[in-house]
Amino acid sequence: MLKTITKKFKPFFVEIKKSRLRIIKSSGLLPVYNFVLKSPLKTIIDEEFFDQRNQKLITYLVSEFILSIILKLVDGSIRLYHFRHKVNDEMFSHIFKAGTVPHFTTLIYFLKRNIEHAHVYLEKIMFRYGIWTLKQEIQNRSLKTITIDVDATAASIYGKQEGAEKGYNPEKRNNRCYQLQVWSVRETKSLLKVELRKGSVHCSQGYFSDLKILIPELQKLGVKIRLVADSGYENYKVFDYLEEMGVGFIVAQKQRKKVKNAGKWAKNRRNSLKYDCTLKERVLETQKGKYRQIFVQVDKVYDEDGQLYILNFSSDEFTNVFATNMALTSDKIYGLYREHAQVETIIGELKSGFGSVKSHCHKFDVNQSLTQLCGLAYNIKTLYASQILKYDERIPDIATIRDEELHIPGYFANHSGKKIFNIVVPSFKRFSIIFNRVNNFQNI
Repeated sequence: MLKTITKKFKPFFVEIKKSRLRIIKSSGLLPVYNFVLKSPLKTIIDEEFFDQRNQKLITYLVSEFILSIILKLVDGSIRLYHFRHKVNDEMFSHIFKAGTVPHFTTLIYFLKRNIEHAHVYLEKIMFRYGIWTLKQEIQNRSLKTITIDVDATAASIYGKQEGAEKGYNPEKRNNRCYQLQVWSVRETKSLLKVELRKGSVHCSQGYFSDLKILIPELQKLGVKIRLVADSGYENYKVFDYLEEMGVGFIVAQKQRKKVKNAGKWAKNRRNSLKYDCTLKERVLETQKGKYRQIFVQVDKVYDEDGQLYILNFSSDEFTNVFATNMALTSDKIYGLYREHAQVETIIGELKSGFGSVKSHCHKFDVNQSLTQLCGLAYNIKTLYASQILKYDERIPDIATIRDEELHIPGYFANHSGKKIFNIVVPSFKRFSIIFNRVNNFQNI
């Protein structure tokens, strides 16, 4: 029995028919690719990239090549330093002009030889596409407030790579590492900015200047903005700027001696049964304003066996200290900061699911470019899962989506001069739903 879907999904294949399973392929990437083409990503790449290659030798556009890399990241090819044309690549040969071979053969050669400082262009593309993704989710979910989580983590590096230096590495001290910094939106699980830094660069370097670029763009979306960060981003000038721009913030403070002494005499003590902690508060004064300084003492802890212990804190010992300009109760502010931990999950998925620091190229610029590509792939995964696969607010990781939606068994064949895509009936029923959603997706 043949099912014709020419109007829904061309030119990739003409007919789908029931057949026996012969080859396992990632056939679920076809609707993902169609979804990406409906987004402005290809247009943004063409606008931002200046192609420095010899125009007479070009057979592939930069946007086509980058989109193929991003699809490979979504599909699970997390070690892109061996990305070669038509190597175990039957799916991509059907999508990207089968039979034409570009004059470059590997991703590393493309980034090193053809486009100088590609990571600069990709960073702009990542920012523009992140804003567009956020706009889609705000309209889809009718969001009134968004929360920006900023965090950085170290990734140990063992090879001889540029930029791998000794810095803050809590997992393996004195080991050379990279620093991966992420700006994410809590409500939509999407990314606004991803940056790979040298191991010795502090997370707050360039933070203030990035905020001055990001905040005005986000305010154009017409939503309230909150920012949550850990103690590495503590800066009174940033506090004053966020207050001036009308942005709420919750930033942890380093527990210096001066801060501990201030908490010792803080008043407004109250207990929180929800979080099993004691909260104290005082006024924090800067050169331009006054903010709230909240001290948290957690009273109950559990060991590995689940045994409950009640700790007796001295008056100058605190679990967390926050600075904020928000008018919420102190326990709600503590709850908002506890949710900041989800950015660690996003960073872990970037490293494990997309391989953002798994390149063996020794050029630091190339590794920065790969990180931007991983960020773009993550945003495509998030928006596709939210608006096409219709997952709830808890969007699963990329490994789950690959198993359930992307790695669907099937194979290509030629039948009577037509390209036939063979797929089993249960998968076809799921595919038909996805096709309709992709075709109805509007580029707003």
